[in-house]
Amino acid sequence: QLLTIEQMNWDTQGKVSRLAQQLTPERVRAHVTRAIAKAPLDDDPFPHLIVDEWLPDDVYDRLIDALPPSVFFADRDDSRQQLPVPLHLAPDYTRRVWQFLAQDVVTGMVGPALTDKLGPTIHDYLMSYCDVPDGIDLSLHVSNGRIMLRRPGYMIPPHRDPRWGFITCLVYLARPGDNAAYGTQLYRVRDDEEAPSGKPFYIDQSRGELVKSVPFQPNTMLVFLNSTGAHGASIPAEAQPATLERYLYQFRLGPTSRTIAELLACMPEHKRVMWAGTKSARAGDAGYD
Repeated sequence: QLLTIEQMNWDTQGKVSRLAQQLTPERVRAHVTRAIAKAPLDDDPFPHLIVDEWLPDDVYDRLIDALPPSVFFADRDDSRQQLPVPLHLAPDYTRRVWQFLAQDVVTGMVGPALTDKLGPTIHDYLMSYCDVPDGIDLSLHVSNGRIMLRRPGYMIPPHRDPRWGFITCLVYLARPGDNAAYGTQLYRVRDDEEAPSGKPFYIDQSRGELVKSVPFQPNTMLVFLNSTGAHGASIPAEAQPATLERYLYQFRLGPTSRTIAELLACMPEHKRVMWAGTKSARAGDAGYD
């Protein structure tokens, strides 16, 4: 990894010097806000939207060009390789591009745009658990940003993500030559039930009815509410080529610790037990510095 950093820092000096002119927040903000605003909201099997061309093409190209080389994932199990973002050990070019994405784009643009887009949907969802106080701050804050590398043999069964991460965002990092296979499956769940805790909630595969397969398309972001139904993904072990790789960037959006405390306080006891947990108190504070 250190040798790769040294070599790439030498090779990408020119690219680093041009980033200030290429990654301009004002231009990107207008594009991201417009893309999210016009994306249609679909309620089946749960509230979700697919944001096409969510970044300007040249910024998306920088993102792909700056993906961490696979050597930086190599000290993790093949089936669950991931790197937290912002990156701390990576070539300068990679760190700067992904820092711009995490801090300027996701925290500064996507969070506010999705708060505007999905605020009423989140409010209605929470009203099924408690009388949401007037004036409560339901603005969305970023946590758990990570680049994920998936290879043949990867499988995660239908599930819902942790409930305090109200919104999950999956950015498909398709590179030139990648096909659209092996995206994300969205399921309706027979005899659906409430998640028993704040942890990921896995569903028996036999109860899942496939509603939609979201293709692995470049410059696309899947956004969904962790409410009902389930989502999953897999890459068959026999997928070709054997060296196939799928890169994704995942982050979650949820409330602050203060908002969590306010919501828990207004829930009836039997609901509060299912929502409370060791992570809930700090779920909203896991954003980027």
